[in-house]
Parts: sequence; C-alpha cells; structure tokens
Amino acid sequence: MTDSEIIQPASLFSILVDMIASPGLAFQRLVRYQQRSWWLPLLLALIAPILYLWLNLDRTVEQARQQLELQLSTMPADQVETARTMAERFMQPNAVMISGAISALLALAVGLGISMLILYFGSALFGASPSRAELWPAVAWTWLPFALRGFVQSAWSVVNQALIHYPGLSYLVASGDLAADSRNLLFVALSQIDLFSLWHAALVYVLLRVVTRLGNSSALVVTVLYAIINIALRLLPAFASGLFSLGR
Repeated sequence: MTDSEIIQPASLFSILVDMIASPGLAFQRLVRYQQRSWWLPLLLALIAPILYLWLNLDRTVEQARQQLELQLSTMPADQVETARTMAERFMQPNAVMISGAISALLALAVGLGISMLILYFGSALFGASPSRAELWPAVAWTWLPFALRGFVQSAWSVVNQALIHYPGLSYLVASGDLAADSRNLLFVALSQIDLFSLWHAALVYVLLRVVTRLGNSSALVVTVLYAIINIALRLLPAFASGLFSLGR
C-alpha cells in the first residue's frame, strides 16, 4: 500500500481528532491537502481566552480593583483620588472586555510570529529548507492545545465560580500575593508548564519531523530551543516589573 493510498484527504474534524490521536498523520494531511485549514485552530485559540474573560468578567474587574487599592495605599494622599479616577475608566466591564479581546488577538499574532521565526530558522540551521506555505498551517495547528486549555479553564471557572490564579505548576512556588508572584520569575516560568504546553511542544517536535523533515536529534534540539526561547520571552514582563519595583 503506497503513501498516497494511506494518506487520503480528510475533513477538518478528522484532522482535529488526528492532532490528538495521530499528529504525524494529521501533519501529512495538512501538507498535502489542507493548507488552508489554519483558520480553525487560530479561531478556537482566539475565542478561548475571550470566553474565559467573559465568563469571569465580574471577578476580573473585582480583582483589578483590589489590586488598584493596594497600589493606591502606597501613593501620596494628594495623588490617590486622581489616580483612582483615571484607573476606574479602564476598569469598567466593557473596557475590560474590549482590552482583553485586543490583548488576546495581539498575543496570538505575536506568539505565532515568534514561533514561525524560531521554527523556520531553527530548521534551516540544521540544513532543512522548510516551505513557508507548508510550515504556516502546521504551526497554526500546534496552537490547538492552547485553545483547548482555554475551554477547559472556562469550564473549571464556571464549576468552581472562581478565577484561576495559579496556572500550570506555579502553585508550587505561589506566595498568595498575586502582585508579588507576578514579578517572581520562577512563578512565571512554572505557570507556562502544564499538560497542554507539553502537548504543544510534542506537536512542534512532530511538525519538525514531518513538515521540515529533520532527524530525531535535530528536531529534539530545535524543540528544546523553541521551548526555552518562548519561556524566556514570557519572563521579560516580570523581569521588567521587578526592575521597576526595585527602582522606586
């Protein structure tokens, strides 16, 4: 039986299932037949965080106001009311929802752009000549775990009527002070590690083997570099916040 007989066109739903059950086959189908299917995982990845925010809008606003009061308590008395008035404009539910949706869109676009650059040049570094037309839809589908994570988090928040304060493994080093934890580099790094991020990394490895045709060891090295760079980039805001707090 030839490859063309084994690898047949499939529906988007079949590719979605194969990303869980048989990612190698799913990526082969993407390369051959479904290069325009990239919109589905990206749409899901965009909807998921917006849904989580919408379901938790009141709790998010209340948490933001609590953090604001903590910050205001450290300011001079003559500046408190002015700062509170300005901040309250951005803490209205509609403003929070709009800013959250824009942030989700920007985070998705930046994350995909960085992933494309790392995987394209990482593959080229090991002698591969990846086609951008084949690489783009495959990279988009590696975002499926993040989309599903968002839906799982939404379901958890509805059942428990609470926000998720300690994602991933961050609970191992959490202090209970959200503001301080957000500046803790170890806390931020561990918050990126969960079953969904590990699934994403596994899909990246399979992508490198199937789409860019790297060998086992080369694909593993690029995957590890990819994970390290992505975590390091997510540490930058916490690092900058820590420097700012030290300088005050």
